[in-house]
Amino acid sequence: MGNNFYFLLTSDLREELKKPLGELIRGDIPKPYLVIKDRIRDSFLITVGDVVTENVLTLGIMPNVAIYDHKTKRRDYNPNVDLNAVVLTVKNPPGTVTKALLNTVKKGVEIALRGKSVHIKVNGEEDLAAIPAVLYAPYGSVVLYGQPDEGVVLIKVTPECKRRCARILAKMEVVRNGD
Repeated sequence: MGNNFYFLLTSDLREELKKPLGELIRGDIPKPYLVIKDRIRDSFLITVGDVVTENVLTLGIMPNVAIYDHKTKRRDYNPNVDLNAVVLTVKNPPGTVTKALLNTVKKGVEIALRGKSVHIKVNGEEDLAAIPAVLYAPYGSVVLYGQPDEGVVLIKVTPECKRRCARILAKMEVVRNGD
């Protein structure tokens, strides 16, 4: 199988993913971020989404890896990001996890572990990027993503959490687009 395949979210999985992959911290912005501020400060941190990334930056915390698509609820959005960051770009259609997204997140984490800030700009949608983020993040790191209109989800990366994300990916439909 070449690089031309992707994982597609099925309707059953869409329901399953309405349940947060980690701990849901409820509240209006900025409340959830103030609650978790001290818990994320010294962690290897991956933020998924424009709003999450911006709110973490507002706390004065620089994510090791920030994944965003410049849209929030479909509006264009430009977070103030680290100008010295390594910027990677990747295409990822809505409701999918592409092979390219998996590879880019893996590469981003490897670069971040060597001490550089990494920004992954997604052309398309980053809503499922928390899955590869958990799969490739080192144990003990934190992945944050937004739960629209509810709050922010904090995932502490554990073996159990990696297994759950691997299971979700394995249940997604594999679609090949011409090898």
